[in-house]
Amino acid sequence: MSRARDRLFITAVDDDDLTPSPFFGFLPAPEPPGRHASAEHPLTLRGLVARHRRTLTSAHAESTRADAAEQLAVLAREGVPGAAPAEWYGVVPASTDAPLRDLAVAGARVSPSKMESYEECGLNWVVSALGGDTVMPPTAGIGTIVHEAMERVPDGDLERMRAIVAEHWPELDFETEWIGRKERRRADVLVDRLHTYIGDVRREGGRVIGSESEFRFAVDVAGETAGGDVPTVRPVGEDRANQAVIHGYIDRVEAYPPGAGEHAHARGRGWERMSGGPEGSTVVVDLKTGKNDPESDSGVLEHAQLSAYQIAVQQGLIEGASPASLAGARLVVVSKTLAKSDYRIAHQHTLDDESRSAFLRRVSDAARGMSASSFTAQVESHCADTQRRVHPCRIHTVPAVSS
Repeated sequence: MSRARDRLFITAVDDDDLTPSPFFGFLPAPEPPGRHASAEHPLTLRGLVARHRRTLTSAHAESTRADAAEQLAVLAREGVPGAAPAEWYGVVPASTDAPLRDLAVAGARVSPSKMESYEECGLNWVVSALGGDTVMPPTAGIGTIVHEAMERVPDGDLERMRAIVAEHWPELDFETEWIGRKERRRADVLVDRLHTYIGDVRREGGRVIGSESEFRFAVDVAGETAGGDVPTVRPVGEDRANQAVIHGYIDRVEAYPPGAGEHAHARGRGWERMSGGPEGSTVVVDLKTGKNDPESDSGVLEHAQLSAYQIAVQQGLIEGASPASLAGARLVVVSKTLAKSDYRIAHQHTLDDESRSAFLRRVSDAARGMSASSFTAQVESHCADTQRRVHPCRIHTVPAVSS
């Protein structure tokens, strides 16, 4: 920094794995948008519209506002988006106030992986569900590749899993070559850790009885359920009115002999032994490669995905998995380690009647909420929470024309 003469450029990477340094907080506040060089001569029609709209609503001089209005009128006549006042947010009424889905006619599809996203912030969920989450970072593709390696190589052969990574790696698009090399090293580490986990399963006498097992079941949705009757679980039929349809895939289902399968060295503090049948235990496994996944048993007590997987086994929907031997479901997190383990396990114990009922009520409530006509932004706990969350709420990632 001491060598800079005229200007100092400071940059940082903000993605799934890296965050800006806390020292960014010591930098001076940026200048107002109106004083930025791009504001004087925007290089796009969108930027030009934004400049004139900002001037029209913020300038004090009447002549300046009149000039901006005349320029917007010219742009509107040429059909430039956002120039005509009729297109401005809040000027025209909503096109419809109908709900997204009429539950009395057709059921609601509830994804176990998206249910917690809805519960966290309904507005963030609906923006994503309606097309606001179409661009996925390359890091998401890495997780998909590692999942495929586990599916296609259930015995964990390291060279074959590495070959699958090499096969699909050209499909990922990184901003620079050095980022691609760094992410490739990370992918190799994740595969190595997955290899270690599968080896530990084999050493404990475990075996795979299901891989990418598909399941479907329906949950009755009828009015408020909090504290009331427990929603009924049914097979998915032709008539899906007033039902929430749960559909998903289980990464892996494992079977262990009696007393095995704990993976104690990979469990956090305060873990408890899992239950199981006299002939052994069946465990549902969900592989995780992200940095924000729960890493202890206490963090998955109400984990929606694991609960849905358990109910699928309890309903007899997973071939080869006996409901009587179900010993719970777990996250295998290969992005995190312990002193004596290359991976971490967060185990959700077998659902009892109370926890099963609570989850089914959550599904019913989520189905009604996901089908509603309005969605609430959880500003305090989600949208404006920049201390805990690196990425902003999706409502902030779709820029307004005046931004």
